[in-house]
Amino acid sequence: MLHSTLSRFRLLLWLQGLSYVLLLFVAFPLRESGIMPQAVTWFGNIYGFLFLMYLLFMVSLYTTQKWRLRRPIALFFVSFIPLGNFIYDLLVFRKLDRSRSNKA
Repeated sequence: MLHSTLSRFRLLLWLQGLSYVLLLFVAFPLRESGIMPQAVTWFGNIYGFLFLMYLLFMVSLYTTQKWRLRRPIALFFVSFIPLGNFIYDLLVFRKLDRSRSNKA
């Protein structure tokens, strides 16, 4: 499953998207309700680390895979939409996988 750089990026895409959803819909409500004020710090650190890794990996793929500039720009903006990473993966990368498997 994780044999290619693109598949590792897709895993990171899902992890980063999951951390963002957890930050927004779990950590912030826990903080605002007063149940666990430090939850935003914990989830925020995880999200921040994954987001930086996501950006570095994306720039690396942009240069090695010879992507057009619009793909990293779209991936950057999609990462700020809750569930955006998952939808992008399902619509773009899976379609790309199917087209590559049909050519082989």
